[in-house]
Amino acid sequence: MSKRTKTLLAALLILALLVGLFFAVKLFMPKESDSSSSQTSSTSVKLVSLSSEELASVQVNRSEGGYTLRQKNGEASIDGLEGLPLDSDRTKSVISQATSMTAKEMVDENPSSLGLYGLDRPSYSLTVTKTDGSAFTLEFGLESSASYGTYVKLSGSNEVYVVYTSDLTSFAYRTEDFVSKKIIPELSANADFKRISYSGTNYPQPLVIEKHNFDEDNDSTYSYFTYAVTSPSLKPVDAESIFTQIDEILETTAQTVLTGNYTDAELAQYGLDQPDARIEVTFSEEFEEDTIFSFLLSFQDNTVYAVCNDVPIIYTLSKADWMSLQYQNAVHRLFLLPSIYDISRATVQTDGKSYRFDVSGEKSENVSYEGRLIDKTAFSKFYQLLIGASHDGNYVPDAQPAGEPLLTITFDYRNDSESDTLQFYDAGVRKLYVAVNGKIEFTMMSSYLEKVQKACEQIINGETPNPDWKV
Repeated sequence: MSKRTKTLLAALLILALLVGLFFAVKLFMPKESDSSSSQTSSTSVKLVSLSSEELASVQVNRSEGGYTLRQKNGEASIDGLEGLPLDSDRTKSVISQATSMTAKEMVDENPSSLGLYGLDRPSYSLTVTKTDGSAFTLEFGLESSASYGTYVKLSGSNEVYVVYTSDLTSFAYRTEDFVSKKIIPELSANADFKRISYSGTNYPQPLVIEKHNFDEDNDSTYSYFTYAVTSPSLKPVDAESIFTQIDEILETTAQTVLTGNYTDAELAQYGLDQPDARIEVTFSEEFEEDTIFSFLLSFQDNTVYAVCNDVPIIYTLSKADWMSLQYQNAVHRLFLLPSIYDISRATVQTDGKSYRFDVSGEKSENVSYEGRLIDKTAFSKFYQLLIGASHDGNYVPDAQPAGEPLLTITFDYRNDSESDTLQFYDAGVRKLYVAVNGKIEFTMMSSYLEKVQKACEQIINGETPNPDWKV
């Protein structure tokens, strides 16, 4: 056998011995996972372990206030909040944390001084009473920053444990923290907004917005609209805008709960005996009774105090636009919106001239001026301009304009109903008063006047006017 072969065989033999030695050592070494598990089980201590059905009550005693939760037939209640809606997530949290509590470890079996752990004068205590009448009390001391825990011991025992502070969060609640901040119950998918009304000291006249069928009134003026202000006067509203407000109402939750089962004195203290706004929102559903949500609101500085749905709780709410909606913000911006298919004539009078356009045909395809046909496409643009007059939100119901109107637009209808008239008066710098059928409520930008005057000349001369008067 060559020297090279002998050397190779010796190397293989040494390698085999090393591999065998490695597996022998590994076989007799304790498993790391077993060691870890054993260590964990030997240090953690189950302080409380009972089913939720065994729980009769939980009492938390704190110097700054606590609470007592009682449970009967699976229903939780809080002393002092009888008859009030409760936050079910919070009551469930209390029951969960009070029936199952594991200490991270025992830190002192027989301490020389409980003061080291803040247990000579506990921060708070927890008394758990079971359905069989037995009870026990846990006392809680200082928090340990090193272990993210709180020191705790059973009343009558010297052993001190540390429990993760995150497992004790529900014992920091106050009684009022259990009142539900959810104001609006869930509506079914088939619920349909029907009506909203405003009254109170901020509303000399009630403001009412509701579904309204203008076609049933044979009213061609607002045939496109399905919702209207019906008080203080009949005017269409923009359904999209109103539904935005309604969506905000349905998403309303309380900021804080001030008091439950309030007294008349507390109601007056927050201005709710004579509220700034009383609001009722009605939803209808086929084959079901109407659902009505109600609000009493008082505005003091930047705080909104509220009583909702006749629940005897005073809340604070975040201020929102829907709470103080006014007539001038509710009515549609357009003064009139008659369909071109409903009119028989449109007349414009301005600057001493009168322009009369007669409309006929099943689809209003025939338009004439002084017996001469007008291009239908051009007239459609012109008509858009006429019905595009819109208010600027400046509500002036007591305005008394001087002089004659600068512009008058009259719409006559095929069904021989009364005509509609818009009259525009000088209202000062760059403003016009607008009277709808003789009644002035709003102003608008005066640029509209010049655009209509120019468009009248354009349309009769075969040109197509620009309907956008704000450009």
